[in-house]
Amino acid sequence: MNDVIEHLLNAYEVDVRYPDVSGMEHLNMLQIRSELARYEDRLSQEQQRRLLAADQLLMRQADRFFAAIQRIADLVAWREEEGVTPKQWWWYLDVIARLPMSREELKRAA
Repeated sequence: MNDVIEHLLNAYEVDVRYPDVSGMEHLNMLQIRSELARYEDRLSQEQQRRLLAADQLLMRQADRFFAAIQRIADLVAWREEEGVTPKQWWWYLDVIARLPMSREELKRAA
């Protein structure tokens, strides 16, 4: 099980470093993040730290990720079709990208 978690976490960490790739790759990244959410109670402290760092990077660059996704998909429709809840905040990049917070405030909040 730890191999699966480590593989997913590694993939997610790499994905959040590249906001300028295709929207399809970003949708895959969001699916990986959803898979990681299933295992959150099994993450080691180090894996939790890494996940938090990757999540913070995703949040800080939400506008760039959303811009690429919006070219190929409607996140609102996607959330509705998949029954995504606000607990899966990563599927709300459209909302996060429009928050009236500065990037510095987002960095501190994340």
